[in-house]
Amino acid sequence: MERPIYRVLHLVFALGLAHALFLLAQEGVRAQKLAQERARLEAELEKKRAAIARLEALVAAAKDPEHLEALARRLGFVGPEEILKRR
Repeated sequence: MERPIYRVLHLVFALGLAHALFLLAQEGVRAQKLAQERARLEAELEKKRAAIARLEALVAAAKDPEHLEALARRLGFVGPEEILKRR
């Protein structure tokens, strides 16, 4: 025997199930977007780490007296005991 209340309960259950599936789908889309964002941020982080390594190498080179002398010579500077000769 089918009571009218069972029809209402079946309808409420069906609506609840549809709502739960909709929320599950939304979470799936959200998780996919977050995974893409994470991958983008990790790639950007690797680029930043490479830039930091390059800058640290430049700082180390700037502290090296031989490197500084080579830079000065490229700019045309000579030492105090040297004589500049034109070619």
